[in-house]
Amino acid sequence: MLFQEFNIHLQIKIKVMKKFAFVIVICLLSTSSIFSQNLKWENDEEKSYQIPVGLCTWEDLTQAEFNSLLKEYSLDVVLNADATVKLAEVLESQANTKYEIDAYFGAWDEESLKQLPHFYAFAMTMGAKYQQSIEYKFIGCNREYNNGINDMVPPTLPYFAIYRIDNGERVVIGEILEKPESSFEEDVLKIIKH
Repeated sequence: MLFQEFNIHLQIKIKVMKKFAFVIVICLLSTSSIFSQNLKWENDEEKSYQIPVGLCTWEDLTQAEFNSLLKEYSLDVVLNADATVKLAEVLESQANTKYEIDAYFGAWDEESLKQLPHFYAFAMTMGAKYQQSIEYKFIGCNREYNNGINDMVPPTLPYFAIYRIDNGERVVIGEILEKPESSFEEDVLKIIKH
């Protein structure tokens, strides 16, 4: 009798675990298909290589044919140490406030190729050196500035939209159009301080 009850409980647990595992698998597949649909590669006829359009990662960018161009511009990246220290202090004093930056770019665009490595170095430095992460994402656009994600059309490329997260809602607090006024980190510091 005791063995029979144990066997029934075991079968019930196995059924529950199977259902749970099934739900997890469905969630993972849905998530991966959502994110994989955001990035697509389009032929750029003028440059004769494929460019990323939509949401992408730095790893996506460094695996593309234009990676050699990004590497060239990466050599020139020098962060403003004073601005990054001050920004880290401001972020630390606002521990409950979160910030995000969306970086819209064109893979064919020289200014985008100049600014993306600087932006990436800035984001990595804030997280690694100062433990003050700013969430960010890269959004590739085609020559018509179609980013394949939403209806937002950047006014120019590259375009960096800086958001503050208020009660779970993203609020635009500033933008960097094409080139920073001072340096990327100084401009972000100015925007976040105000």
